[in-house]
Amino acid sequence: MSELLAFEWRRAKSIRTTWITSIFTILGVGFFAFIATVAVSAETGDPLDLPLSNTLETAVINNPIVLVLLSSLAAMAFGHEYRYGTIRLTLTAFPRRAGVFFVKLCVTLLLVFLVTALGAGLAYAIMAGSGKTSPGDLAWSSLAWHLVVFATTFAVLAFSFTVIARSHPLGIVGPLLLFMLELILLPLIASRYEWVPKLFPITAMTNWFSAGSDALLGAGVWAAWMVGLLLLSFALLMRRDA
Repeated sequence: MSELLAFEWRRAKSIRTTWITSIFTILGVGFFAFIATVAVSAETGDPLDLPLSNTLETAVINNPIVLVLLSSLAAMAFGHEYRYGTIRLTLTAFPRRAGVFFVKLCVTLLLVFLVTALGAGLAYAIMAGSGKTSPGDLAWSSLAWHLVVFATTFAVLAFSFTVIARSHPLGIVGPLLLFMLELILLPLIASRYEWVPKLFPITAMTNWFSAGSDALLGAGVWAAWMVGLLLLSFALLMRRDA
């Protein structure tokens, strides 16, 4: 297992797209933080008093740049293999597919967590350094937990969709289409069936964060999606030809 882990970590680091995607994700978070503080204040001419922790959460979780790039980064573990036809070589060298699956998942989560943390750190430095922010209502422990859950959500969605579809592009587009579906179509359905949006993963994640009456349901729906998609992708990897 250690040999497989070292192989996968080395493979991920050796891909130039990994570095490019990671850097652009971090810079995307920093750019949003800059726009939210320094640039807006300079344009209005008035000092801002933005809630730091709340704005930092928005800079990561509600940032469309981050949504696209995190999906791309997470889809790369298997997507790169399918795209260049190296999956057969990998499974020949490491025939235990279960080990390949879980090692790739662990490395993917580690990469996504690192990039998310570095992006949040850059955003914090920009906003705190501007001197135009207040502490915010969101506790830092809650913020850290929200960022971890958010990163896990998009990593698992992109990772699972890639394995299920055996396609890197669909692994990237899948989470984004799901996000757009929940953003645009579900509010129309909710006007008549208000329970339907609560069954979708990103809405469930948001409800979980809100700590309201739907928080427990949101956590359960989120966990069901994460576990269900991973189990489905794992089963397909084990049963299908490479």
